[in-house]
Amino acid sequence: MFGQAAVDPAMKKKIIFGLAIFALMFFFGGVYIVTTTQETIYELHRLSQLHRTVALRKDLLLSIKNNQGSIIFRNRHFAMAEASGEQSMMAIVEKCFVCHPTYPSREKIDNLKKQIEGYRVLTRAVFAANPGSALSENRTGAALTMGNDLIAKVEGIINVTGANLEKQERAILNKINERKTLLFIMVTIGPFFAVGLAFFLIRGLTRPVNSLLDATRRLKAGDLDYRITGLRDEFGEVADSFNEMAASLKKQMHEMQRTEQLRICGEMAAGLAHEIRNPLAGMKVSIEVLLSELDIEERDKEVLLKVIEQIRNIELMMKNLLNYARPVAAQPVRFNVNKILKKTIYFIEKHPSFVSGDPRKQLITELDEALPEIVGDPQQLQQVFLNLLLNAADAVPEGGTITVRTVHDKQAKTVAVVLRDTGKGISAELMEKIFQPFFTTKRKGTGLGLAVSKRIVEEHGGSIAVSNNVSGGVTFTVVLPVKTDEEGTAV
Repeated sequence: MFGQAAVDPAMKKKIIFGLAIFALMFFFGGVYIVTTTQETIYELHRLSQLHRTVALRKDLLLSIKNNQGSIIFRNRHFAMAEASGEQSMMAIVEKCFVCHPTYPSREKIDNLKKQIEGYRVLTRAVFAANPGSALSENRTGAALTMGNDLIAKVEGIINVTGANLEKQERAILNKINERKTLLFIMVTIGPFFAVGLAFFLIRGLTRPVNSLLDATRRLKAGDLDYRITGLRDEFGEVADSFNEMAASLKKQMHEMQRTEQLRICGEMAAGLAHEIRNPLAGMKVSIEVLLSELDIEERDKEVLLKVIEQIRNIELMMKNLLNYARPVAAQPVRFNVNKILKKTIYFIEKHPSFVSGDPRKQLITELDEALPEIVGDPQQLQQVFLNLLLNAADAVPEGGTITVRTVHDKQAKTVAVVLRDTGKGISAELMEKIFQPFFTTKRKGTGLGLAVSKRIVEEHGGSIAVSNNVSGGVTFTVVLPVKTDEEGTAV
């Protein structure tokens, strides 16, 4: 009843796609945060190095200026500080070598180092000469000139470095602000986007589920005409299955109602038939007594004989009605279907429908001699075969044929009896009604023969079906199960 799953499950794809978006959001967000943090730390570290470089160069400038002052004043205090100043200048230059280990910065620092070493030599020479001498004055002038050149050079370097530092600091701070803004947007908008995506996915699941839940409630309330529409994907298949189930339930309910009505009518008809049989029997006996004892005209006797014949027809109808409404319990035994068919065919060939007519109707048998025995009531099944053969005899014109064939299906463990005639066939609108009680196309039929036959076959665990032949006529197929010893002998 329920449909199978789709080959391309669209709803599953949507869920996987949504979860993939969530995963990618968190993945790329985490990668961006980690990368941004590392870049920011690196840039702040580089900015710190630039500040340190500027500080070192300022220290170098201060050291040169202090040394220039000691040269100008040349007192004992400054003379004592000269050695530490020289050591400070050289230490700073050595640190510059560490910060600028590559060419061409290395070459510039190397030149600066050579100038500072020359400046140190001149400074020591100044303090080594006697104050006031011409040599001391010459050395002092040269040292001061070289010191001023160094001061100008270092100040120029500091100015360039400071401008570069300011520029890079502004660029780094702008980048940090941009990253901070982007992170803020991600932190604030990301959850809303995630909630929106989750809402979309959940809505795609809850809306169809709510539709199905509402449909089941309406079906439970008895609204069998309600149908689900507008659902797609797997939910659409479930909705189609639900609609098929509702239609099937409605059809089964109507069939149950009709079955209940037929059951009630059958009980009423059985009771009525039982009450009618006794008066009819009395009427028939009374008329037979009148025929035997009274001396009446021949024309009157024919009338009474027709009355008796009609009473017998009514009794036969009552008997069929009682058999349908109150079936006799089956008496199952093990027997061969071919034997029952041969016995039935022997009697049917002597029926007036076969004896009369020119050319006569033919009955062809194709019986499987290796047919296994089945368990059932042979009398009831003979009634079924007799009824089907009589119907076929009435439908086949003069010169027509009826073929009776038996087949054993070893795989399905069944025995099939196939009766095929060359009659006119059955119209499509009547095909579904022929097994209904009291339905008949014959003028003298009761409409119970096929209904009783269907009930007997189904009570034996089998099935009966009818279909039109391509070349004309119909084929009735009776399928009966072959039960083993382990399955018992009860029908």
